[in-house]
Amino acid sequence: MWFMKSKFLVVAFFTFWGSILLAQSGDTVSTTNPRLWTKATYRFKPTKKLNIDLSGLYRSVGGEEGKNRFISEVQFNFEQSKTVSIATEFRHYSIFDVNGLNQRWRARVSATKSYNIGKDDISFRFGAQHREIISGGGSARADLRFRGSYTKAFKNWEWDPTVYSEYIGSFYSENPNKQSSRLRLGVETDNKVIGGKVSVGYFYQHNFKDLYGHYNTISVGYRF
Repeated sequence: MWFMKSKFLVVAFFTFWGSILLAQSGDTVSTTNPRLWTKATYRFKPTKKLNIDLSGLYRSVGGEEGKNRFISEVQFNFEQSKTVSIATEFRHYSIFDVNGLNQRWRARVSATKSYNIGKDDISFRFGAQHREIISGGGSARADLRFRGSYTKAFKNWEWDPTVYSEYIGSFYSENPNKQSSRLRLGVETDNKVIGGKVSVGYFYQHNFKDLYGHYNTISVGYRF
């Protein structure tokens, strides 16, 4: 009975967000741009329940949401239990555009709750983030994030796919015209390869504000 109810919740969740996306499809934004996100991570575990990730990221494509940028990141993930974790993340952005170099920093905190459904998994993540401008253009902004995901386990297959939906919306912006509201719908997977873990994914990002275009994003990562 719990299994059937959980399946229903998964379908209802993604149908709900898909309906929002379709309802907003008549906005003034018509441009959809491709993006490539890459990430290399080194993880170490000072304690059994604490993971510390040091990462370098490169993201391509122009526009406010995807200027060519290099990102330095450190993330602390504390596993309170087998199904609950809390994470904090700090980033420094070096963003390159036609006007030169822009620099930002961002801090984020999030909590994740997971539910096992047989061999499959459902998880919900809620987070808040704040960014500040160090140099160059842009404005300070704070966002809330909510993500729901479903991971399907297949027998004799190591690349278990995860489908997810994530909403990111501003609750503060130094420039009210720069507030953001976006929805991501995607799929991702990972597997242990050559001594580390390779991850690949795709997501579509729909921007509800008419300031930005939409995005098709391919992500590739490797964790040592």
